[in-house]
Amino acid sequence: METLRTNVHNVICLAAALALALGSRASAANLGVVCPALLRLVTNDANSRQVAPGIGANTEDPKRVLRAADEALRGVRSVTYEAQYQGVGAFATRTATDIGEVSLAKLPVGDPLVAKLTAEGIFYQTGSGEAVSFHTAFDGRTIRKLRTQANIMIVKDVETDPKGRTLGGVTALFGGGAYQLIMFEYVQDRPLTKQMDAAVAEYEGRTSIIGVLCHVVYVEYGQRPDGRMKRERWFIGVKDNLPRKVEEVAVDDKGRYGAYILTLSNVQVNRPLDDLVFSIKLPEGYTVTPYFPPNRPALLAVGDPAPDWKLADAEGKMHALKDYRGKLVVLDFWATWCGPCVQGMPGMQKLYEKYHDRGAEIIGVNAWEESNAAAYMKEKGYTYGLLLKGETIGEAYHISELPTIYVIGRDGKIIYGGGSANVENLTKLLEEKLKEAGI
Repeated sequence: METLRTNVHNVICLAAALALALGSRASAANLGVVCPALLRLVTNDANSRQVAPGIGANTEDPKRVLRAADEALRGVRSVTYEAQYQGVGAFATRTATDIGEVSLAKLPVGDPLVAKLTAEGIFYQTGSGEAVSFHTAFDGRTIRKLRTQANIMIVKDVETDPKGRTLGGVTALFGGGAYQLIMFEYVQDRPLTKQMDAAVAEYEGRTSIIGVLCHVVYVEYGQRPDGRMKRERWFIGVKDNLPRKVEEVAVDDKGRYGAYILTLSNVQVNRPLDDLVFSIKLPEGYTVTPYFPPNRPALLAVGDPAPDWKLADAEGKMHALKDYRGKLVVLDFWATWCGPCVQGMPGMQKLYEKYHDRGAEIIGVNAWEESNAAAYMKEKGYTYGLLLKGETIGEAYHISELPTIYVIGRDGKIIYGGGSANVENLTKLLEEKLKEAGI
């Protein structure tokens, strides 16, 4: 996919989009000959016409249509589409319009990251001529995001981010433009369960969405964050049962109605997608910068009292920090999915073998786990301590990434805290503190 920012052809396309946004449909149409794909998206109001007023209304079982769509979505392994997201009615002047292309590919069943994702396009405020391009991609391990206004590419490796190892954690970094274009139902295991169980479901007839004849189903279910019932209108292809459009009907704080609308076109499913689709080649003149979360908490400082905790081992026996008073305690927060964590575990085993009998406890605090930590340690032959569900004390210990290592002194105070530590440094520290204690 070409980056929309970089050529004159796409500047003309932006002009077409802007012309339509400002009400000049004729100007946009004239420019459509040089940018047909974009024009097809921004003129969806003209192409999304009712076949005839009320034609087909109440002639289909809405739940049957939703069940068929749910089944079709479950069969999707990959999808590419062009998309537009916009607000209408009360939200027309409050919502950025996003236009672009999206590719999704499901990861193996059970993977908490769910899917590889990429989205590229432009967004602009309604009535504004200032368009901003975006391009964000996730290849199943690394998120890459271009910030065109700063000429940088932000890179984040989710392998060391316990809280980011979910689909929501990944897409939180995508940003408005890219995020709004993703129809998540295409990658979810239970895509339309809530809609199928909706208290209200009505079949409103058929309509054409950018040349595709669609069923129209209106549903009401659950609650929005503001306490109101969630209201949606789904447009589902008659032939393939795949969604082409969803409208989320909403009311503003003054009681005025509007909707947030996501419209898809050129939907193609289950095509082989090369891994390069989910990466971004660094543009000329750009620099790479790692992602740092805002207000990243500092680790507990040397000299701070270590917060007490109670955690269970693999047999269910409870352990508390106070049980180890008078000993040096090394806490290694880790998970089996964390590459740097498992690379450091042989070092932890060496520390255990050298210092356990001299009054040092080496404890692996397993956190945000997705597998069987005890089985992993047994398989690898690691015999040092293991405590489970360490995420329950993650906040107290300011854990924002894995691995994180703390060393707690015999008096219960922090003597070391860091994102990682090599065996040599930890060996020197333990030797020093044990000699001070005459051990």
